[in-house]
Amino acid sequence: MMPDMTGFEVCMKIRERFSMVDLPVLIITAAIIGHDKYKAFHAGANDILQKPYHYSEFMARIQNLIMMKHTANQATRMEMAFLQSQIKPHFLYNVLNTIISLTHLDIEKAREVTEEFTNYLRMSFDFQNTSAISSFRHELSIINSYLSIEKTRFSNRLEVLFDIDEDIDFILPPLMIQPLVENAVLHGVSKKRGGGWIKLTAKKQSKNEYHIKVEDNGPGITPEKQIDLLSTDFDRSVGLKNINQRLKHFCGSELMISSTPDAGTSVSMLIHLAETTGSPKELKDTERT
Repeated sequence: MMPDMTGFEVCMKIRERFSMVDLPVLIITAAIIGHDKYKAFHAGANDILQKPYHYSEFMARIQNLIMMKHTANQATRMEMAFLQSQIKPHFLYNVLNTIISLTHLDIEKAREVTEEFTNYLRMSFDFQNTSAISSFRHELSIINSYLSIEKTRFSNRLEVLFDIDEDIDFILPPLMIQPLVENAVLHGVSKKRGGGWIKLTAKKQSKNEYHIKVEDNGPGITPEKQIDLLSTDFDRSVGLKNINQRLKHFCGSELMISSTPDAGTSVSMLIHLAETTGSPKELKDTERT
């Protein structure tokens, strides 16, 4: 207990950063007086237990909270596998039309695009990847295939830039970067007359921290739209709200958006890793499957 704070106040402070699923809280009290139960649950406690209590009851409640957290994490992993498999129909049609057109103009280029498309689909339909963790290099492979396809489609209207530290690789939750790149192409470059560029930056900030940034020189996003993007789910895609929630849950940080109308948009994140395992803080005990 903090000297100047009640247990309820401590719980409320915890809830400012962590949800009831992210960090379950069991309040143990010597006596339940008046509206203490209401205060506890209103503060964000998952459960409340009064002394004296039997050890078996205490352990049962702890196990229930652990099971709840495990079930929620498993549901999140399954959701990511499902979302990763949702290839947008218009993207499929556009790629297939591009390949068909190339077969009449450039057979070798058609073969290259087909190989990249196959790689993209193989990784996107990977239902075995229900683990809560992925790797930067795995995401980069998907991104490279996606951008290779889009560069062919957009021809000289899309320029791709990389600023990535040599041999950089680290653990991160899946589907954290590729959706940002896709948004930069679809809502940035493709909306700009004459095309534009996107840039992916990945830098090691310190032993346990990495900085990722996706930029474009598209039409930009208004401040009102930025707020909307972080608070609303669009379609069934992996939106900024979803990425931001998982970033807070797993890494203790948030997406940073910087945008100027008619000048472009930058979306960045900090990946904080656990000291002992090199995995995101909340994933350090999770085995990759």
